[in-house]
Amino acid sequence: MTPAGASGTTSVGALSPYRVVDFSTSRAWLTGRMLADLGADVLKVEPPGGDPGRRAPPFADDEPNPETNLRWWVSNRGKRGLTLDLDQADGVALARRLLADADVMIESFDPAHLAERSLGYDDLRELNPRLVVTSITPFGQTGPHANYSGPDLVLSATGGPMWLTGDVDRPPVRVSVPQYEMHGAAEGAVATAIALYHAAATGQGQHVDVSCQLAAIRTIMNASSFPYLEGGELSRQGREIPYGHAKFRMLYPCKDGHVSVLLMGGALGAMIVKALLGWINEEQGVPEWLAEVDWLNIDFAELNKDEEGRAFFGKVSTAIEAFFVTRTKAELYAEALARRFLLAPVNTVADIRVDEQLAARDFFVEVDHPERDGPVAYPGPWVKLSATPLIAGARAPRVGEHNRDVYEGEIGLASDELLALHAKGVV
Repeated sequence: MTPAGASGTTSVGALSPYRVVDFSTSRAWLTGRMLADLGADVLKVEPPGGDPGRRAPPFADDEPNPETNLRWWVSNRGKRGLTLDLDQADGVALARRLLADADVMIESFDPAHLAERSLGYDDLRELNPRLVVTSITPFGQTGPHANYSGPDLVLSATGGPMWLTGDVDRPPVRVSVPQYEMHGAAEGAVATAIALYHAAATGQGQHVDVSCQLAAIRTIMNASSFPYLEGGELSRQGREIPYGHAKFRMLYPCKDGHVSVLLMGGALGAMIVKALLGWINEEQGVPEWLAEVDWLNIDFAELNKDEEGRAFFGKVSTAIEAFFVTRTKAELYAEALARRFLLAPVNTVADIRVDEQLAARDFFVEVDHPERDGPVAYPGPWVKLSATPLIAGARAPRVGEHNRDVYEGEIGLASDELLALHAKGVV
């Protein structure tokens, strides 16, 4: 590890001494990207002609092209790019040369795929005992579901998040943006770092077996406590948030989007609701029946016993919505902070791009793309390390961009050998 300077900081990342050979499919591109952010030298290996994931949308400027794939750009930034055909014996031999001196191999093929090519963990342990092999699959390497397919829809269902997503009176739905493979990939990066720590201390690598299903389950850990704390299971809520017997809406439209607000009664809730209703009353007044509600001693269970009582929840929500639609998210959020009631803007991607908190933390970074007019803004550091800051990294590699640099300059192939392998479709 590069020693810290007198100021206690270094100019390299926390994982800068390590080399990672990344054979991942699109399922786990993010794992290598996170290790590259931490300073590791990540060699992204894809089939000759490019990773199939490059051909799936979205694309920059809606221009379908393996070199304009936006997910490739984001998830492979900071890596160097190689091509290699693992279905040919020469490709396997070259992969073993890459791995002989590597610290980590990342892969996300189906279980046994690499073992069938003499690149399984047992094969690699003999080749390089300190190698950490990280495998990221839908259900892990073992068990009755190990060889099942697991796209995001399946992971959302089998991991449990789908059960909690949607309206209570309708079937469950998935979160719209695929994310559970990414949760698995992120767990893969963390587990790899832990295994590297062990390898540095003992000289022994290990097989890191990541299940994306388990990663999905971990996103709903709040639900696991409900049977013990609430006497029943957490269920779909839609735009309402059941608090005991209360059924107040949680999401409200406003002038330029939506906000989330929490309404409760009792010792804590009364302060919140009174602050909100006090503001509404100052601006435009509130109905007499609403002004007379005793939020400190309100009995939601009693209200919930009949239709007339249950209508109370809807009437309160309607009164609040009528006020919210006259204000912007920024206005509502600023007043909530000043008056100390629980409200948050529902940010769009455009909102996040100009968020003042993210800007203050230098979250977005500009990455040069010489083929484009100016740099491209990327999501940047996901954690702050004082001594070893994350590395923004260069743009994602083009297909086979670093073949010559690595195969000739670092592995030691002669130019004619590399040309011959290219002619055979190995690289």
